[in-house]
Amino acid sequence: MAKEKKEKSLIDIKDMEKNVTDKAREIWLAGLGALASAKDEGVRLYDSLVEKGEAFEKKGKKEIESLVDSVKTMAKDTETKVTSKVSETLDDTVKQVLDRFDIPSRDEVKSLISKVETLTKKVEELSKKPAAEKPAAK
Repeated sequence: MAKEKKEKSLIDIKDMEKNVTDKAREIWLAGLGALASAKDEGVRLYDSLVEKGEAFEKKGKKEIESLVDSVKTMAKDTETKVTSKVSETLDDTVKQVLDRFDIPSRDEVKSLISKVETLTKKVEELSKKPAAEKPAAK
């Protein structure tokens, strides 16, 4: 009986050893499976983050371009307003200087030229008439 107990103990120990070895192998395989899953998830997560980053970059570029266009429009409007105001101020200043020195304006000069041309035509018409038609001088 002692021999049977000894043999049974050896069988139990071998079974236990096999069970421990099998469990250790299962744990090792589960660890490898977890590593493979983490790798796959990591790749998917990385790809997803890259896609989101690209979309965010495009959106940011569009917003920046829109902002730049707004600033350009504002700058153009401001330029137009400033140019107009400077032109008005310069025109007013020149007009004041011309008035101060009694220098005629462009419109006044054009009016005088028109009158001189009209008078020149009348004089030419009168000078072409024969002497008999000319009124007698007093």
